[in-house]
Amino acid sequence: ATEAGLLLLEHLNLNVLSTEVALAFYEALGCCRDARRPMNKTLHSNCGALTQFHTPSPANEAFIQGSGAQRWRGDIELLYEDATSLAGAVTRVRALLATDGFQDTLLHVEEDESGANVTGPYGNRFVLRVATPSRREKLGPASGERPGSLDSRVVGLGAVSLQVPAGTAEGGARFYEEVLGFSTCELGPGKWAVMGGPGGSQQLVLEETDGVDGKELGEHVAIYIGDFSGCFERLLARGLIFVNPRFEHLDKSTTLEEAWHYNCFRFKDIIDPATGHKLFELEHEVRSTGHKSCPLAK
Repeated sequence: ATEAGLLLLEHLNLNVLSTEVALAFYEALGCCRDARRPMNKTLHSNCGALTQFHTPSPANEAFIQGSGAQRWRGDIELLYEDATSLAGAVTRVRALLATDGFQDTLLHVEEDESGANVTGPYGNRFVLRVATPSRREKLGPASGERPGSLDSRVVGLGAVSLQVPAGTAEGGARFYEEVLGFSTCELGPGKWAVMGGPGGSQQLVLEETDGVDGKELGEHVAIYIGDFSGCFERLLARGLIFVNPRFEHLDKSTTLEEAWHYNCFRFKDIIDPATGHKLFELEHEVRSTGHKSCPLAK
């Protein structure tokens, strides 16, 4: 039987303005393009053996014409094998500053004693860190390996933080724990982690931030879970199942039968399970391990 909980925080989907700019940037970070997909389709960049970035552009998706680039509402932690590997990524990203397509963007690199902080061309914030031996193993091929990921120079996506309105992090953590059955941990005042990934190697961190409204911007996170039926039914009972018109060609699950047909369903409203009050939004693309793209070892 598949274990319950958050099995993998698998990809972030963020619109970009240019596939070429996104490709150069993510390759500089150490990701490698999923070459099984033609360049006229959404760019999928392999970030280690298990995780990815999906970066649609107006050139390959008419739905997002004129909608602009998206910024993740928080930090994105990328893990590297060692200090040399991380330094290589910093050098490659710095080299982009003098490259066509990057001079008038938000690209910025700053090193610190823990690694480096990189702002991408469209304003997304990446935190580059050396993986602990345990996380390096758990996010590596021992847990599964996506075809074509061998050339990636990143261990994987270690954590993502999400800025949430004041007073909502603890209630949000209760939602993930009670409705989805995920493990959570208080990291500090107004800061909670949703724990998961192979061997507990990943986190979604809810971080209370002044001035944010908690509304989604069209971005999404894709996750693999163990208790697929249970999570769907608990969300359905609360009226939280969501069908995104943009992705109806991929999935449009409104019943458990449909969810198993697509091996996928979506939700975006995070509520306080005690009161039903909406706390913040983040679209989740929720997949079963039977999904055709699942990279986890069977």
